[in-house]
Amino acid sequence: MSMQRKYIIALFNLSLCFTSYSLAQEEIKYERFSSFYDKMPNAKKGGVLHFQLSNDPKVMNPLLSDDSESNAVEGYLWMSLFSMDPENLSYLPGLATSYTISKDKKNYTFKLNELAKWQDETPVTSDDIKFTFDTLMNPKTHAAALRSYYEGISIKIIDKYSFAFIVQEPKFDTLNFLASFTPIQKKQFENSKDFNNDKGIMNPVGNSAYVMDKYLRSQKIVFKRNKNWWATNLSQYKSRYNPDEIILDIIPDPNLAYEKFLKGDIDQVSFNADQWNNKVIGIDKEKFGKSPSQRNLWALKLQNKSPKPYSFIAWNLKNPLFNDIKTRTALSHLVDYKKIIELVYFNLYTQSTSPFGSFTNNSAPDLRNKDKIITLDRSKALALLKEAGWQNDGSGVLFKIINGKKTPFEFTLDTNSNNTARMKIAQIVKESFKTAGIKVNIRSTEWNSFLDNINKRKFDALILAWTGSLFPNAKQIWDSNSEKDEGSNFIGYSNSKVDELIKKANTEFDNVKRNKLMQEMNRIIYAEQPYTFIAEVNYILEGLNSKISSSRWVAPYESGAASDMFYLEK
Repeated sequence: MSMQRKYIIALFNLSLCFTSYSLAQEEIKYERFSSFYDKMPNAKKGGVLHFQLSNDPKVMNPLLSDDSESNAVEGYLWMSLFSMDPENLSYLPGLATSYTISKDKKNYTFKLNELAKWQDETPVTSDDIKFTFDTLMNPKTHAAALRSYYEGISIKIIDKYSFAFIVQEPKFDTLNFLASFTPIQKKQFENSKDFNNDKGIMNPVGNSAYVMDKYLRSQKIVFKRNKNWWATNLSQYKSRYNPDEIILDIIPDPNLAYEKFLKGDIDQVSFNADQWNNKVIGIDKEKFGKSPSQRNLWALKLQNKSPKPYSFIAWNLKNPLFNDIKTRTALSHLVDYKKIIELVYFNLYTQSTSPFGSFTNNSAPDLRNKDKIITLDRSKALALLKEAGWQNDGSGVLFKIINGKKTPFEFTLDTNSNNTARMKIAQIVKESFKTAGIKVNIRSTEWNSFLDNINKRKFDALILAWTGSLFPNAKQIWDSNSEKDEGSNFIGYSNSKVDELIKKANTEFDNVKRNKLMQEMNRIIYAEQPYTFIAEVNYILEGLNSKISSSRWVAPYESGAASDMFYLEK
Protein backbone atom coordinates (compact mmCIF):
# COMPACT_ATOMS: atom_id res chain seq x y z
CA MET A 1 0.00 0.00 0.00
CA SER A 2 1.24 3.45 -0.77
CA MET A 3 1.49 6.21 1.79
CA GLN A 4 -1.84 5.23 3.00
CA ARG A 5 -2.59 6.87 6.27
CA LYS A 6 -5.05 6.77 9.09
CA TYR A 7 -5.35 10.55 9.14
CA ILE A 8 -7.94 10.02 6.42
CA ILE A 9 -9.17 8.16 9.41
CA ALA A 10 -12.41 6.24 9.70
CA LEU A 11 -15.60 6.40 7.69
CA PHE A 12 -19.01 7.68 8.60
CA ASN A 13 -22.31 5.93 8.35
CA LEU A 14 -24.06 8.34 6.03
CA SER A 15 -27.54 7.51 7.24
CA LEU A 16 -26.91 6.60 10.87
CA CYS A 17 -23.94 8.61 12.07
CA PHE A 18 -22.90 11.33 9.68
CA THR A 19 -26.26 12.84 8.83
CA SER A 20 -27.52 12.78 12.40
CA TYR A 21 -24.31 14.45 13.59
CA SER A 22 -24.46 17.09 10.85
CA LEU A 23 -28.09 18.09 11.24
CA ALA A 24 -28.65 17.64 14.96
CA GLN A 25 -29.74 20.73 16.88
CA GLU A 26 -29.82 19.06 20.28
CA GLU A 27 -27.35 17.18 22.44
CA ILE A 28 -26.29 13.91 20.83
CA LYS A 29 -25.70 10.75 22.84
CA TYR A 30 -24.04 7.67 21.43
CA GLU A 31 -26.39 4.94 20.32
CA ARG A 32 -25.06 1.53 19.35
CA PHE A 33 -26.58 0.11 16.18
CA SER A 34 -26.71 -3.54 15.22
CA SER A 35 -23.48 -4.79 13.70
CA PHE A 36 -22.63 -7.63 11.37
CA TYR A 37 -20.13 -8.76 13.98
CA ASP A 38 -22.96 -9.37 16.46
CA LYS A 39 -24.42 -12.03 14.17
CA MET A 40 -21.22 -13.90 13.42
CA PRO A 41 -21.00 -17.53 14.53
CA ASN A 42 -18.28 -18.36 17.00
CA ALA A 43 -14.96 -18.88 15.25
CA LYS A 44 -12.37 -21.42 16.25
CA LYS A 45 -9.40 -19.97 18.10
CA GLY A 46 -5.82 -21.07 17.61
CA GLY A 47 -3.18 -21.74 15.01
CA VAL A 48 -0.70 -19.58 13.13
CA LEU A 49 -1.22 -17.41 10.06
CA HIS A 50 1.45 -15.85 7.85
CA PHE A 51 0.95 -12.56 6.00
CA GLN A 52 3.28 -10.45 3.89
CA LEU A 53 4.62 -7.08 5.00
CA SER A 54 6.27 -5.26 2.11
CA ASN A 55 8.83 -3.37 4.18
CA ASP A 56 10.05 -2.86 7.72
CA PRO A 57 7.82 -0.47 9.63
CA LYS A 58 9.33 2.94 10.27
CA VAL A 59 7.85 3.04 13.75
CA MET A 60 5.52 1.13 16.03
CA ASN A 61 3.55 4.00 17.49
CA PRO A 62 0.13 5.34 16.46
CA LEU A 63 1.20 8.98 16.74
CA LEU A 64 4.23 8.67 14.48
CA SER A 65 3.17 6.09 11.91
CA ASP A 66 2.82 7.63 8.46
CA ASP A 67 3.30 4.63 6.18
CA SER A 68 1.34 1.50 5.38
CA GLU A 69 3.70 -0.91 7.12
CA SER A 70 3.63 1.01 10.39
CA ASN A 71 -0.14 1.19 10.16
CA ALA A 72 -0.37 -2.55 9.58
CA VAL A 73 1.58 -3.20 12.77
CA GLU A 74 -0.45 -0.63 14.67
CA GLY A 75 -3.68 -2.44 13.84
CA TYR A 76 -2.68 -5.50 15.85
CA LEU A 77 -1.57 -3.65 18.95
CA TRP A 78 -3.74 -0.61 19.68
CA MET A 79 -7.41 0.20 19.91
CA SER A 80 -9.07 3.55 19.28
CA LEU A 81 -11.92 5.05 21.28
CA PHE A 82 -14.41 3.73 18.74
CA SER A 83 -14.10 1.58 15.63
CA MET A 84 -16.28 1.34 12.54
CA ASP A 85 -18.51 -1.42 11.30
CA PRO A 86 -17.21 -1.93 7.72
CA GLU A 87 -20.65 -2.99 6.54
CA ASN A 88 -22.97 -0.24 7.79
CA LEU A 89 -20.30 2.22 9.03
CA SER A 90 -21.84 2.70 12.45
CA TYR A 91 -19.63 3.38 15.45
CA LEU A 92 -18.70 0.43 17.65
CA PRO A 93 -17.31 0.78 21.17
CA GLY A 94 -13.56 0.39 21.47
CA LEU A 95 -11.71 1.81 24.44
CA ALA A 96 -14.73 4.04 25.05
CA THR A 97 -18.28 2.96 25.76
CA SER A 98 -20.09 6.20 25.00
CA TYR A 99 -19.85 9.80 23.90
CA THR A 100 -22.03 12.86 24.33
CA ILE A 101 -21.90 15.86 22.01
CA SER A 102 -23.15 19.23 23.19
CA LYS A 103 -25.82 21.10 21.26
CA ASP A 104 -23.27 23.55 19.83
CA LYS A 105 -20.95 20.66 18.84
CA LYS A 106 -18.09 22.20 20.83
CA ASN A 107 -17.92 19.71 23.68
CA TYR A 108 -17.35 15.97 23.09
CA THR A 109 -17.40 13.93 26.29
CA PHE A 110 -16.16 10.33 26.18
CA LYS A 111 -16.47 7.60 28.80
CA LEU A 112 -13.78 4.91 28.82
CA ASN A 113 -14.56 1.27 29.43
CA GLU A 114 -13.35 0.68 32.98
CA LEU A 115 -12.27 -2.83 31.97
CA ALA A 116 -9.83 -1.50 29.35
CA LYS A 117 -6.24 -2.41 30.13
CA TRP A 118 -2.82 -2.16 28.62
CA GLN A 119 -0.98 -5.38 27.90
CA ASP A 120 0.88 -4.99 31.22
CA GLU A 121 -2.53 -5.14 32.98
CA THR A 122 -2.55 -1.48 34.04
CA PRO A 123 -5.83 0.36 33.29
CA VAL A 124 -6.36 2.69 30.35
CA THR A 125 -7.34 6.00 31.93
CA SER A 126 -8.05 9.60 31.08
CA ASP A 127 -4.45 10.38 31.99
CA ASP A 128 -3.33 8.23 29.04
CA ILE A 129 -5.71 10.09 26.74
CA LYS A 130 -4.50 13.52 27.85
CA PHE A 131 -0.85 12.52 27.72
CA THR A 132 -1.31 11.22 24.18
CA PHE A 133 -3.14 14.37 23.11
CA ASP A 134 -0.51 16.66 24.65
CA THR A 135 2.26 14.67 22.98
CA LEU A 136 0.50 14.83 19.63
CA MET A 137 0.02 18.60 19.85
CA ASN A 138 3.65 19.22 20.82
CA PRO A 139 5.18 20.73 17.66
CA LYS A 140 8.37 18.76 18.33
CA THR A 141 6.48 15.50 17.77
CA HIS A 142 6.87 14.24 14.20
CA ALA A 143 3.14 14.02 13.59
CA ALA A 144 2.28 17.13 11.57
CA ALA A 145 -0.25 15.42 9.32
CA LEU A 146 -2.21 13.85 12.18
CA ARG A 147 -1.89 16.99 14.30
CA SER A 148 -3.57 19.07 11.59
CA TYR A 149 -6.89 17.37 12.37
CA TYR A 150 -6.75 18.41 16.04
CA GLU A 151 -5.90 22.10 15.63
CA GLY A 152 -8.15 24.31 17.71
CA ILE A 153 -8.99 21.47 20.11
CA SER A 154 -8.14 21.11 23.80
CA ILE A 155 -8.79 18.36 26.32
CA LYS A 156 -10.19 18.31 29.85
CA ILE A 157 -10.06 15.40 32.28
CA ILE A 158 -13.34 14.91 34.12
CA ASP A 159 -12.43 11.86 36.17
CA LYS A 160 -10.34 8.71 35.89
CA TYR A 161 -12.45 7.33 33.06
CA SER A 162 -14.13 10.42 31.58
CA PHE A 163 -12.72 13.29 29.56
CA ALA A 164 -13.88 15.92 27.09
CA PHE A 165 -12.47 17.39 23.90
CA ILE A 166 -13.25 21.11 23.64
CA VAL A 167 -13.56 22.27 20.03
CA GLN A 168 -13.21 25.91 19.00
CA GLU A 169 -14.73 25.45 15.55
CA PRO A 170 -16.77 22.29 14.88
CA LYS A 171 -16.15 20.63 11.53
CA PHE A 172 -18.11 18.07 9.56
CA ASP A 173 -15.66 15.31 10.52
CA THR A 174 -14.84 16.33 14.11
CA LEU A 175 -16.64 13.34 15.61
CA ASN A 176 -14.90 11.09 13.12
CA PHE A 177 -11.33 11.84 14.11
CA LEU A 178 -12.09 12.20 17.81
CA ALA A 179 -13.74 8.77 17.85
CA SER A 180 -10.69 7.41 16.03
CA PHE A 181 -8.27 8.80 18.62
CA THR A 182 -5.73 6.10 19.52
CA PRO A 183 -3.88 6.58 22.82
CA ILE A 184 -0.42 5.47 23.85
CA GLN A 185 0.50 4.51 27.40
CA LYS A 186 1.57 7.46 29.55
CA LYS A 187 3.58 5.17 31.81
CA GLN A 188 5.81 4.11 28.91
CA PHE A 189 6.72 7.59 27.68
CA GLU A 190 6.13 10.14 30.45
CA ASN A 191 9.85 10.39 31.30
CA SER A 192 11.05 10.42 27.71
CA LYS A 193 13.38 13.27 26.77
CA ASP A 194 13.09 12.64 23.03
CA PHE A 195 9.75 11.08 22.16
CA ASN A 196 10.46 10.73 18.44
CA ASN A 197 13.53 8.60 19.09
CA ASP A 198 12.54 6.93 22.35
CA LYS A 199 13.37 3.21 22.51
CA GLY A 200 9.71 2.58 23.28
CA ILE A 201 8.81 3.61 19.74
CA MET A 202 9.96 0.18 18.54
CA ASN A 203 8.96 -1.66 21.73
CA PRO A 204 5.21 -1.18 21.81
CA VAL A 205 2.93 -1.50 24.80
CA GLY A 206 -0.55 -1.87 23.39
CA ASN A 207 -4.08 -2.61 24.56
CA SER A 208 -5.49 -4.76 21.76
CA ALA A 209 -5.76 -8.40 20.70
CA TYR A 210 -2.04 -9.07 20.19
CA VAL A 211 1.33 -8.29 21.69
CA MET A 212 4.56 -8.13 19.75
CA ASP A 213 6.65 -11.15 20.62
CA LYS A 214 9.56 -10.71 18.24
CA TYR A 215 10.85 -8.35 15.57
CA LEU A 216 13.69 -9.49 13.34
CA ARG A 217 14.49 -6.60 11.04
CA SER A 218 14.05 -7.38 7.34
CA GLN A 219 12.81 -10.86 8.30
CA LYS A 220 9.60 -10.97 10.30
CA ILE A 221 7.41 -9.61 13.08
CA VAL A 222 5.72 -12.12 15.36
CA PHE A 223 2.51 -11.25 17.21
CA LYS A 224 1.07 -13.50 19.88
CA ARG A 225 -2.43 -13.41 21.23
CA ASN A 226 -2.90 -11.15 24.22
CA LYS A 227 -4.29 -13.83 26.53
CA ASN A 228 -5.54 -11.21 28.94
CA TRP A 229 -7.16 -9.00 26.32
CA TRP A 230 -9.92 -7.22 28.13
CA ALA A 231 -12.23 -6.89 25.07
CA THR A 232 -12.24 -10.49 23.91
CA ASN A 233 -15.83 -11.11 25.05
CA LEU A 234 -17.37 -7.97 23.57
CA SER A 235 -19.83 -8.96 20.85
CA GLN A 236 -17.96 -7.12 18.11
CA TYR A 237 -14.75 -8.99 18.91
CA LYS A 238 -15.85 -12.47 19.97
CA SER A 239 -15.25 -14.03 16.53
CA ARG A 240 -12.33 -11.89 15.39
CA TYR A 241 -8.57 -11.95 15.91
CA ASN A 242 -8.68 -15.72 16.12
CA PRO A 243 -5.13 -17.08 15.49
CA ASP A 244 -2.87 -17.62 18.48
CA GLU A 245 -0.01 -16.24 16.44
CA ILE A 246 0.30 -13.96 13.43
CA ILE A 247 3.59 -13.66 11.61
CA LEU A 248 4.27 -10.81 9.23
CA ASP A 249 6.99 -11.99 6.86
CA ILE A 250 8.88 -8.98 5.53
CA ILE A 251 9.14 -9.51 1.77
CA PRO A 252 9.79 -6.38 -0.31
CA ASP A 253 9.73 -8.24 -3.63
CA PRO A 254 6.10 -8.88 -4.69
CA ASN A 255 7.19 -11.67 -7.02
CA LEU A 256 8.94 -13.49 -4.19
CA ALA A 257 5.84 -13.02 -2.03
CA TYR A 258 3.75 -14.52 -4.83
CA GLU A 259 6.00 -17.58 -5.05
CA LYS A 260 5.88 -18.03 -1.28
CA PHE A 261 2.11 -17.85 -1.45
CA LEU A 262 2.06 -20.61 -4.08
CA LYS A 263 4.24 -22.76 -1.82
CA GLY A 264 1.98 -22.18 1.19
CA ASP A 265 4.54 -20.14 3.13
CA ILE A 266 2.16 -17.15 3.13
CA ASP A 267 -1.55 -17.64 3.71
CA GLN A 268 -2.96 -14.51 2.10
CA VAL A 269 -1.61 -11.99 -0.39
CA SER A 270 -2.86 -8.97 -2.30
CA PHE A 271 -2.11 -9.29 -6.01
CA ASN A 272 -0.88 -6.43 -8.13
CA ALA A 273 -2.32 -5.95 -11.62
CA ASP A 274 0.60 -7.68 -13.34
CA GLN A 275 0.33 -10.77 -11.12
CA TRP A 276 -3.40 -11.00 -11.65
CA ASN A 277 -3.30 -10.62 -15.41
CA ASN A 278 -0.21 -12.64 -16.27
CA LYS A 279 -0.23 -15.28 -13.55
CA VAL A 280 -3.49 -15.71 -11.64
CA ILE A 281 -5.67 -15.75 -14.77
CA GLY A 282 -2.68 -16.50 -17.00
CA ILE A 283 0.09 -19.08 -16.72
CA ASP A 284 -0.93 -20.17 -13.20
CA LYS A 285 -4.65 -20.29 -13.88
CA GLU A 286 -4.98 -23.99 -13.06
CA LYS A 287 -3.48 -23.44 -9.61
CA PHE A 288 -6.33 -21.23 -8.45
CA GLY A 289 -9.93 -21.94 -7.60
CA LYS A 290 -12.70 -19.40 -7.34
CA SER A 291 -13.65 -20.49 -3.85
CA PRO A 292 -11.90 -22.30 -0.97
CA SER A 293 -13.66 -25.54 -1.86
CA GLN A 294 -12.08 -25.81 -5.33
CA ARG A 295 -8.32 -25.61 -4.78
CA ASN A 296 -5.72 -25.27 -2.05
CA LEU A 297 -5.35 -21.71 -3.30
CA TRP A 298 -8.10 -19.46 -4.54
CA ALA A 299 -8.35 -15.96 -5.94
CA LEU A 300 -10.86 -13.21 -5.32
CA LYS A 301 -11.67 -10.25 -7.58
CA LEU A 302 -14.40 -7.83 -6.63
CA GLN A 303 -15.54 -4.24 -6.49
CA ASN A 304 -17.08 -2.65 -3.43
CA LYS A 305 -17.78 0.76 -1.92
CA SER A 306 -14.40 1.27 -0.28
CA PRO A 307 -12.45 4.42 -1.19
CA LYS A 308 -9.88 3.58 -3.84
CA PRO A 309 -6.19 4.55 -3.95
CA TYR A 310 -4.97 6.75 -6.77
CA SER A 311 -1.46 7.00 -8.20
CA PHE A 312 0.20 10.21 -9.30
CA ILE A 313 3.42 12.01 -10.15
CA ALA A 314 4.14 14.68 -7.54
CA TRP A 315 6.09 17.75 -8.66
CA ASN A 316 8.24 19.55 -6.10
CA LEU A 317 6.87 23.06 -6.52
CA LYS A 318 9.88 24.53 -4.71
CA ASN A 319 11.99 23.37 -7.64
CA PRO A 320 12.05 26.17 -10.26
CA LEU A 321 11.59 23.57 -12.99
CA PHE A 322 8.05 22.92 -11.80
CA ASN A 323 6.77 26.18 -10.31
CA ASP A 324 4.98 27.17 -13.51
CA ILE A 325 1.45 25.91 -14.27
CA LYS A 326 2.00 25.80 -18.02
CA THR A 327 5.09 23.64 -17.55
CA ARG A 328 3.28 21.19 -15.27
CA THR A 329 0.30 21.01 -17.61
CA ALA A 330 2.67 20.32 -20.50
CA LEU A 331 4.28 17.50 -18.53
CA SER A 332 0.87 15.99 -17.84
CA HIS A 333 0.09 16.11 -21.56
CA LEU A 334 3.27 14.12 -22.20
CA VAL A 335 2.08 11.18 -20.07
CA ASP A 336 0.61 8.28 -22.04
CA TYR A 337 -2.26 7.39 -19.70
CA LYS A 338 -3.76 4.83 -22.06
CA LYS A 339 -0.46 3.00 -22.35
CA ILE A 340 0.00 2.97 -18.58
CA ILE A 341 -3.51 1.68 -17.92
CA GLU A 342 -3.22 -1.01 -20.60
CA LEU A 343 0.40 -2.16 -20.15
CA VAL A 344 1.01 -1.49 -16.45
CA TYR A 345 -2.45 -1.91 -14.94
CA PHE A 346 -4.00 -4.24 -17.56
CA ASN A 347 -7.23 -2.23 -17.58
CA LEU A 348 -7.83 -2.98 -13.91
CA TYR A 349 -7.43 0.76 -13.20
CA THR A 350 -9.09 3.90 -14.56
CA GLN A 351 -7.51 7.28 -15.32
CA SER A 352 -7.73 9.58 -12.30
CA THR A 353 -8.89 13.19 -12.42
CA SER A 354 -9.23 13.97 -8.73
CA PRO A 355 -7.62 13.53 -5.32
CA PHE A 356 -11.09 12.97 -3.85
CA GLY A 357 -12.20 9.87 -5.77
CA SER A 358 -12.77 10.59 -9.46
CA PHE A 359 -16.22 8.99 -9.56
CA THR A 360 -17.56 10.26 -6.24
CA ASN A 361 -19.79 13.23 -5.45
CA ASN A 362 -16.74 15.04 -4.08
CA SER A 363 -15.20 15.31 -7.54
CA ALA A 364 -16.17 17.40 -10.55
CA PRO A 365 -17.77 15.08 -13.14
CA ASP A 366 -17.10 17.52 -15.99
CA LEU A 367 -13.36 16.91 -15.65
CA ARG A 368 -13.91 13.51 -17.23
CA ASN A 369 -15.36 15.05 -20.38
CA LYS A 370 -13.25 14.70 -23.52
CA ASP A 371 -12.60 18.42 -23.70
CA LYS A 372 -11.32 18.65 -20.11
CA ILE A 373 -9.62 15.39 -19.18
CA ILE A 374 -5.87 15.63 -19.76
CA THR A 375 -4.63 13.13 -22.32
CA LEU A 376 -1.42 12.48 -24.23
CA ASP A 377 -1.08 15.44 -26.60
CA ARG A 378 2.50 16.12 -27.63
CA SER A 379 1.65 19.14 -29.81
CA LYS A 380 -0.19 20.87 -26.98
CA ALA A 381 2.64 20.01 -24.58
CA LEU A 382 5.29 21.52 -26.86
CA ALA A 383 3.24 24.67 -27.32
CA LEU A 384 2.80 25.06 -23.56
CA LEU A 385 6.51 24.49 -22.94
CA LYS A 386 7.33 27.22 -25.44
CA GLU A 387 4.86 29.59 -23.76
CA ALA A 388 6.51 28.80 -20.42
CA GLY A 389 9.88 29.92 -21.77
CA TRP A 390 11.53 26.61 -22.61
CA GLN A 391 13.81 26.79 -25.64
CA ASN A 392 15.52 24.35 -28.00
CA ASP A 393 19.22 24.93 -28.70
CA GLY A 394 19.65 21.73 -30.72
CA SER A 395 21.28 19.77 -27.88
CA GLY A 396 18.29 17.47 -27.51
CA VAL A 397 17.43 18.90 -24.08
CA LEU A 398 15.31 22.01 -23.62
CA PHE A 399 16.64 24.90 -21.58
CA LYS A 400 15.31 27.97 -19.81
CA ILE A 401 16.94 30.99 -18.24
CA ILE A 402 16.19 30.66 -14.52
CA ASN A 403 17.60 33.25 -12.13
CA GLY A 404 19.94 34.42 -14.87
CA LYS A 405 21.33 30.94 -15.52
CA LYS A 406 20.83 28.64 -18.49
CA THR A 407 19.10 25.62 -16.96
CA PRO A 408 18.56 22.35 -18.87
CA PHE A 409 15.24 20.57 -18.38
CA GLU A 410 16.62 17.57 -16.56
CA PHE A 411 15.36 16.06 -13.32
CA THR A 412 15.24 12.91 -11.21
CA LEU A 413 12.02 10.91 -10.95
CA ASP A 414 11.95 8.94 -7.70
CA THR A 415 10.01 5.87 -6.71
CA ASN A 416 10.34 3.10 -4.15
CA SER A 417 12.26 -0.03 -5.03
CA ASN A 418 10.48 -3.35 -5.62
CA ASN A 419 7.42 -1.57 -6.97
CA THR A 420 7.41 -2.87 -10.51
CA ALA A 421 4.32 -0.90 -11.57
CA ARG A 422 5.85 2.43 -10.59
CA MET A 423 9.14 1.53 -12.24
CA LYS A 424 7.27 0.75 -15.47
CA ILE A 425 5.40 4.05 -15.24
CA ALA A 426 8.69 5.86 -14.70
CA GLN A 427 10.16 4.24 -17.81
CA ILE A 428 7.11 5.16 -19.92
CA VAL A 429 7.35 8.74 -18.66
CA LYS A 430 11.08 8.90 -19.36
CA GLU A 431 10.67 7.73 -22.94
CA SER A 432 7.78 10.09 -23.64
CA PHE A 433 9.47 13.11 -22.06
CA LYS A 434 12.64 12.45 -24.06
CA THR A 435 10.75 13.06 -27.31
CA ALA A 436 9.92 16.55 -26.04
CA GLY A 437 13.49 17.39 -25.03
CA ILE A 438 13.19 16.62 -21.32
CA LYS A 439 15.74 14.36 -19.67
CA VAL A 440 14.45 12.14 -16.87
CA ASN A 441 16.74 10.19 -14.55
CA ILE A 442 14.97 7.38 -12.72
CA ARG A 443 15.97 6.57 -9.14
CA SER A 444 14.50 3.80 -6.99
CA THR A 445 15.09 3.81 -3.25
CA GLU A 446 14.33 1.47 -0.36
CA TRP A 447 10.94 2.34 1.13
CA ASN A 448 11.96 3.97 4.40
CA SER A 449 14.74 5.96 2.72
CA PHE A 450 12.21 7.00 0.08
CA LEU A 451 9.87 8.28 2.81
CA ASP A 452 12.73 10.13 4.50
CA ASN A 453 13.52 11.92 1.25
CA ILE A 454 9.87 12.94 0.97
CA ASN A 455 9.75 14.25 4.53
CA LYS A 456 12.99 16.19 4.01
CA ARG A 457 11.80 17.42 0.58
CA LYS A 458 14.86 15.91 -1.10
CA PHE A 459 13.30 15.12 -4.46
CA ASP A 460 12.49 16.69 -7.82
CA ALA A 461 9.49 14.55 -8.72
CA LEU A 462 8.19 11.20 -7.52
CA ILE A 463 5.59 8.53 -8.17
CA LEU A 464 3.37 7.67 -5.23
CA ALA A 465 -0.22 6.92 -4.25
CA TRP A 466 -2.74 8.02 -1.64
CA THR A 467 -5.78 6.21 -0.36
CA GLY A 468 -9.18 7.81 -0.62
CA SER A 469 -11.93 8.62 1.85
CA LEU A 470 -15.71 8.62 1.58
CA PHE A 471 -15.74 12.04 3.22
CA PRO A 472 -12.36 13.60 2.40
CA ASN A 473 -10.82 16.42 4.37
CA ALA A 474 -8.45 18.21 2.00
CA LYS A 475 -6.57 20.03 4.75
CA GLN A 476 -3.97 17.32 5.32
CA ILE A 477 -2.60 17.36 1.77
CA TRP A 478 -3.74 20.56 0.04
CA ASP A 479 -3.77 23.30 2.68
CA SER A 480 -0.81 25.70 2.50
CA ASN A 481 -0.05 25.24 6.20
CA SER A 482 0.19 21.46 5.80
CA GLU A 483 3.63 21.86 4.25
CA LYS A 484 5.12 22.69 7.65
CA ASP A 485 6.89 20.26 9.98
CA GLU A 486 7.15 17.44 7.43
CA GLY A 487 3.43 17.56 6.74
CA SER A 488 1.68 15.73 3.92
CA ASN A 489 1.74 18.74 1.59
CA PHE A 490 5.27 17.72 0.70
CA ILE A 491 5.17 19.35 -2.75
CA GLY A 492 4.66 22.82 -1.26
CA TYR A 493 1.31 23.48 -2.93
CA SER A 494 -0.23 26.82 -1.99
CA ASN A 495 -3.40 28.42 -3.32
CA SER A 496 -5.34 30.92 -1.23
CA LYS A 497 -8.61 30.03 -2.96
CA VAL A 498 -8.12 26.34 -2.18
CA ASP A 499 -7.29 27.22 1.44
CA GLU A 500 -10.55 29.18 1.61
CA LEU A 501 -12.54 26.32 0.07
CA ILE A 502 -10.99 23.83 2.50
CA LYS A 503 -12.11 25.92 5.44
CA LYS A 504 -15.61 26.33 4.00
CA ALA A 505 -15.94 22.64 3.15
CA ASN A 506 -14.73 21.50 6.56
CA THR A 507 -17.24 23.70 8.38
CA GLU A 508 -20.14 22.86 6.06
CA PHE A 509 -22.48 20.26 7.57
CA ASP A 510 -24.76 19.94 4.56
CA ASN A 511 -23.51 17.07 2.37
CA VAL A 512 -24.71 18.53 -0.93
CA LYS A 513 -23.24 21.96 -0.27
CA ARG A 514 -19.94 20.46 0.86
CA ASN A 515 -19.79 18.29 -2.27
CA LYS A 516 -20.07 21.42 -4.42
CA LEU A 517 -17.21 23.04 -2.52
CA MET A 518 -15.08 19.92 -2.96
CA GLN A 519 -15.86 19.86 -6.68
CA GLU A 520 -14.78 23.48 -7.04
CA MET A 521 -11.57 22.61 -5.21
CA ASN A 522 -11.06 19.64 -7.53
CA ARG A 523 -11.33 21.88 -10.61
CA ILE A 524 -8.71 24.31 -9.30
CA ILE A 525 -6.26 21.57 -8.35
CA TYR A 526 -6.70 19.75 -11.64
CA ALA A 527 -6.19 22.98 -13.58
CA GLU A 528 -2.92 23.66 -11.75
CA GLN A 529 -1.58 20.08 -11.99
CA PRO A 530 0.57 20.03 -8.82
CA TYR A 531 0.16 16.28 -9.24
CA THR A 532 -0.12 14.53 -12.56
CA PHE A 533 -3.05 12.27 -11.68
CA ILE A 534 -2.50 8.85 -13.22
CA ALA A 535 -4.92 6.09 -12.25
CA GLU A 536 -7.37 4.76 -9.65
CA VAL A 537 -7.81 1.19 -8.51
CA ASN A 538 -11.02 -0.52 -9.66
CA TYR A 539 -10.79 -3.93 -8.01
CA ILE A 540 -9.77 -5.74 -4.86
CA LEU A 541 -7.49 -8.63 -5.88
CA GLU A 542 -6.76 -11.19 -3.18
CA GLY A 543 -5.23 -14.63 -2.94
CA LEU A 544 -6.10 -16.95 -0.06
CA ASN A 545 -5.07 -20.37 1.17
CA SER A 546 -8.11 -22.63 1.50
CA LYS A 547 -7.06 -23.63 5.02
CA ILE A 548 -8.43 -20.25 6.08
CA SER A 549 -12.11 -19.98 6.99
CA SER A 550 -14.08 -16.79 7.52
CA SER A 551 -17.65 -15.58 7.98
CA ARG A 552 -16.93 -12.86 5.42
CA TRP A 553 -14.06 -12.37 3.00
CA VAL A 554 -14.48 -8.68 2.20
CA ALA A 555 -16.98 -6.17 3.58
CA PRO A 556 -18.60 -3.37 1.55
CA TYR A 557 -16.27 -0.71 2.94
CA GLU A 558 -13.07 -2.70 3.40
CA SER A 559 -10.16 -2.09 1.05
CA GLY A 560 -8.93 -5.68 1.23
CA ALA A 561 -9.50 -9.10 2.72
CA ALA A 562 -11.11 -9.15 6.17
CA SER A 563 -8.11 -10.79 7.82
CA ASP A 564 -9.37 -9.91 11.31
CA MET A 565 -12.08 -12.55 10.78
CA PHE A 566 -9.84 -15.36 9.53
CA TYR A 567 -9.67 -18.59 11.48
CA LEU A 568 -8.29 -22.09 10.96
CA GLU A 569 -10.92 -24.81 10.93
CA LYS A 570 -8.43 -27.63 11.40
